[in-house]
Amino acid sequence: MRTTDLTIDYAQDNQPWTLPYSNRVQSSDVPHILGSHAVLHATKSLGKIAAVFEALDHSEEAVISAGQIQVISDMSADLFTIALRFANLYGFNLAHSLVKRVEEKNGVSLLTPQRDIRS
Repeated sequence: MRTTDLTIDYAQDNQPWTLPYSNRVQSSDVPHILGSHAVLHATKSLGKIAAVFEALDHSEEAVISAGQIQVISDMSADLFTIALRFANLYGFNLAHSLVKRVEEKNGVSLLTPQRDIRS
């Protein structure tokens, strides 16, 4: 499979979860225990992204470095993985939620091609 063929549904259905947890967390079948642990990981990831931008605020450099972009890329992927984790823990379809939220917040359908608003 190529990354261009990867869909949110496929990622959600096939998400590996192989990281070991403590016995207390790993043996829990209570979704809020697993959910709260995912929130901790999300907070760590956002903190790493925030550290990149905070460092830029104190730098004379106007250009973000390749290393900083890599941190943002890695942490963005981790945040997406956490969103998949929530979807699997609480039984919702992340792709459907994404479409719904884009429509609610932007007033346009993600499923209908739109012109590029950046241009």
